[in-house]
Amino acid sequence: MHQWGDTDFDWESLHLATNYLDTFMLKYGRIRISCTEEKYGTVRIYCVLGVYQLHSLTHPQYTYSQYPTWLWNLDCKYISKIFNLRPIRWITFKYQAFIYRLAYKNAVKKWPKLKEEILCCADYDELLVNI
Repeated sequence: MHQWGDTDFDWESLHLATNYLDTFMLKYGRIRISCTEEKYGTVRIYCVLGVYQLHSLTHPQYTYSQYPTWLWNLDCKYISKIFNLRPIRWITFKYQAFIYRLAYKNAVKKWPKLKEEILCCADYDELLVNI
């Protein structure tokens, strides 16, 4: 789409949109975001929807455990079984999908000239139909 050095593209707004999406999804949806980047003038946010254990709810920005060993073992052996129950998985996925869509919708509303760059590389593009 764009190359570094393109002077007719608003790079600052693209970075603001990327930071907005990252922060909004983490804060309101507790969505685990593994990587956020700009590539070829497009927003790339690699994320995972769903809560699979207590750690992914309390520390979604961390890949490795932030718990003491005893709590990590408790979380992996017992608490994760609760989060893997179908009704809870369904509810958390639906809520995070709603937040994911809302974040992208707000970003497109805030930066309408970057709509194509924001939406083109979304992980869950099926959730972004009609934005």
